[in-house]
Amino acid sequence: MNSKERVRAVLTGQPVDRLPVEFHFADADILEHFAEKYQMDSDQFLEYLENDIRYAYVLDELGCYMQDKHLLDYAVKNGFARQDPDKPHHVYDKWGVGWDSSATGQRPVHEPLDDWDDPDQWKQLSSILRPEASAAGQFYDYERHEESFSKNNYAVVILQYYGPLERCELLRGFNNFMCDMMVDSDHAEALLDIVTDYRVEMARLISTRDVAFGHGGDDYGTQNGPLISLDLWRALIKPRLARIWSVYKDHGLPIVHHSCGNCEPFIDEMIDIGLDAIHPVQAETMDIEKLVKRYGDRVVYYGGFKTQTILTDGTPDDVRNNVRDTINTLGKSGRMFAAPINIMQNVPLENFKALVESVHKYRYI
Repeated sequence: MNSKERVRAVLTGQPVDRLPVEFHFADADILEHFAEKYQMDSDQFLEYLENDIRYAYVLDELGCYMQDKHLLDYAVKNGFARQDPDKPHHVYDKWGVGWDSSATGQRPVHEPLDDWDDPDQWKQLSSILRPEASAAGQFYDYERHEESFSKNNYAVVILQYYGPLERCELLRGFNNFMCDMMVDSDHAEALLDIVTDYRVEMARLISTRDVAFGHGGDDYGTQNGPLISLDLWRALIKPRLARIWSVYKDHGLPIVHHSCGNCEPFIDEMIDIGLDAIHPVQAETMDIEKLVKRYGDRVVYYGGFKTQTILTDGTPDDVRNNVRDTINTLGKSGRMFAAPINIMQNVPLENFKALVESVHKYRYI
C-alpha cells in the first residue's frame, strides 16, 4: 500500500499492511534540529522516518508556520503577515493576533479584541476582522508541493488549527473569553459565529484539494481534565464543529481532530457529529487501556506514546517498551496511527533513535 491508501484505510476501518507512521515535531525548527543530527535536510529526514503524512499550511495560519523562514517571508511579502518594525520577531496574522516567531512552539503576544467596551473593536467583528479564505496565495504552500505530493502518493493534510474556541481565545485573550462564555454569551456567540463561518468557507476550499482527511484543531482538555464543562461545550462549540465537519463529510473525507490534554468527556459527542480520529491520544492525561475498553474500534487513536515523560526523561529501553506496549494496546484493532506527537528539542538523541527504531519495528500489527 502507498501512504495515501494506508491512511485512508485505517480511517475507514479497512485492513492495512502496517500502521501509518507520523513523527510529528512541535515546529519547523525542531524538525531541522533532529534532521541535522542525521546530516539530512528536512525532506530527506521525513523520508528516512517513513512519514506517511505530509502537511501543507494555509497562509492565514501564521502561528503554525512562522518558524519556516521561507513561508514567513512569502506571507509578509503577500500581505498574510506583518512584522513589527521595532521588533521584527513579532509578527501579526490577518486576524490581528501577534506572535513571537523566535519562540519555540506558538506563543501569542497580542490579543486584538481584549476590550469589549471599545465600540470600534465591536464594529470590527462584522466588517474587517475575518480574513478572506479565498485570498490569492492562500494555498501557496500546498501548490508548491502538489506535484511532489502526487508523485509520491503521500497522505496530504492541510492543517486547520485554532478552531472556534482557540481562535476566540487568541482574539480576546484566554481569561477574557473563558469569562465571555459564562457572562457575556451574546458577544461570545457572535465571535464564535464569525470564526465558524470562516472555517466553513475554508473547509469548502480545502475539500476541493487532494487531501487525506479534514483536519481540525481546538484544545478542550488540560493535563487534569476538561477545559470547559460538557454542557457549555454542547451549547457553544458542538453545533459549530458540526457545521465545519459536515463540509468535509459531504466531500467524503474523514475527520481528524486535534485536542491536547484530557478531552475524553467530549469524545462520544464528537463521534456523534462525525469524528473519525482523535489527535493526539495524550497518554499522560488519558488511560489508554480505558479508552480502548470504552471506544473499541469506534474511533482511530492517533498517537498515544508518552512523549511528554518517557521520551524526554526515560531511558532508550523505556522508550522501546512504551512504543511496544502502546501499539499492543491501541493498535490491536488496526485503528491507530503510530505517531509520536509534538516531539520537542529536549528529547535526548539516543531516546529519539530508540523511538524511530521501535516505531518501525512494531508498526506491523
